[in-house]
Amino acid sequence: MRLARKLPESVAVGVLATLSMDAFFVAAGRFGGERFTSDMVGPDLIGRWAAGLARRQYRHRDIKQVPPQVGEVPLGMAVHYLTGIILTWAYLGTLRRAGARPGVPSATAFGVASALLPTLVMYPSWGLGPFALRSAEAARLLRIMLLGHTVFGAAIGAWAGALARRDDA
Repeated sequence: MRLARKLPESVAVGVLATLSMDAFFVAAGRFGGERFTSDMVGPDLIGRWAAGLARRQYRHRDIKQVPPQVGEVPLGMAVHYLTGIILTWAYLGTLRRAGARPGVPSATAFGVASALLPTLVMYPSWGLGPFALRSAEAARLLRIMLLGHTVFGAAIGAWAGALARRDDA
């Protein structure tokens, strides 16, 4: 954790919270099976989408029909973690400006709210429509996104608290 002390708080907490969300996804997929997995969620599609954005292609009829891009998985992971860092920075910065401290309840609420980003921005851009309503698996995709972002938010609160306690020690 010495490295975490040297990184800006939002970077350390954002990476740890995103890693926590990813660990949750792995565990949920292993123990919950199909209810918590989908081939419409993953770093390959995030990378494919990001590669399209770089080429100024903002909407797809069906992201799964777009040919795989070279390096899409590493690009998708980078975008995923960078997004986690930026969202964490926004949460921590908002609290700091308000004179408040991060906590698990407020961070969890923030995480739940952050699920609106993929459901209202990413899914429509992928051709799935808002809340993935054009998908045959809308309920599953919403469940996955909501649970993942809830865990992400709770992890922001937990990791911010843990790192603050370490710094105070």
